[in-house]
Amino acid sequence: MQMLMDLFLGICALLLTICALQVIVSLASLGMGLRSFCGQSSWALQDEEGSERNLLGENSVPPSPSKEKTTAVIVLQNGQWENATGNSILCQPVFESKLGAQAVTRKCQRATGMWNGRSILVVDMPPIFETEAQDQELYENIGECYLLSVPGPHVLLLVTQLGHFTEQEMVAMTRVKEVFGAGAERYMVILFTNKEDLEGGSLDEYVANTDNFRLRSLVRKCEWRYCAFNNWASGEEQREQLAQLMAMMEGLEGEHQGTFLTNELFFDERILQQMGVGTCGEGQKHYLDKVRLQVAKQKQDLKEAKRN
Repeated sequence: MQMLMDLFLGICALLLTICALQVIVSLASLGMGLRSFCGQSSWALQDEEGSERNLLGENSVPPSPSKEKTTAVIVLQNGQWENATGNSILCQPVFESKLGAQAVTRKCQRATGMWNGRSILVVDMPPIFETEAQDQELYENIGECYLLSVPGPHVLLLVTQLGHFTEQEMVAMTRVKEVFGAGAERYMVILFTNKEDLEGGSLDEYVANTDNFRLRSLVRKCEWRYCAFNNWASGEEQREQLAQLMAMMEGLEGEHQGTFLTNELFFDERILQQMGVGTCGEGQKHYLDKVRLQVAKQKQDLKEAKRN
């Protein structure tokens, strides 16, 4: 009887050992599968982030696929009747516009319109480029402009009055690069207001024959991308001048293969928006600190480029 009991216990022990070995083999296989899966996922994420960062290094990012093509325009202006240009682009009185010594736009605003099936996003900036002030309001406006134009603008529209181009506009050009980076002028188009002052004459002849050295210098830096608006125009005249601007903008987009201007700040804002994180309270303070650091970095880059 004792021998039978010992035999039974031995068989049970053997069966338990076999079962244990099977469990160990199964767990090992599962672990290898999980490691393989996690390794592939991590590599894929690393590759996507690496690609994004490489594109950022070139100050441009390919457009996200969407059913509706959108062109983002930041309107950079000095002087009076500033908001009339944004209204002319959208063909509707979206922004308040009036003549006065003080700028109408004190905060960044944005609005959208349609042109031949294309969505146009217009971000209207206060005239922050005419002063060297470094106060809180200045950085708030720069930060707001970034927020309203994420992931980045296709066109920077520098608005200036025909016949009144001064040193102030050249300072504005430098300030634009300080705010958006050294590559900003590659996305810039000059828009002259008061087109009616040409009295039917040619804008090309005006630019070619001007004795204003500063104007010629800016036009060259923008690679001769310029046009003119009569902000009082309506009907066919308004459509014609808008068609000219849109053709220039489409040509610029084609030249850049549909990419838009971007930098580290645009990239960070894009991530925050995707995560649903706002810029209020402490978040706003942290964001404005990032704005200051980005502008300071771009200023330093411009100084170093000038020395070299």
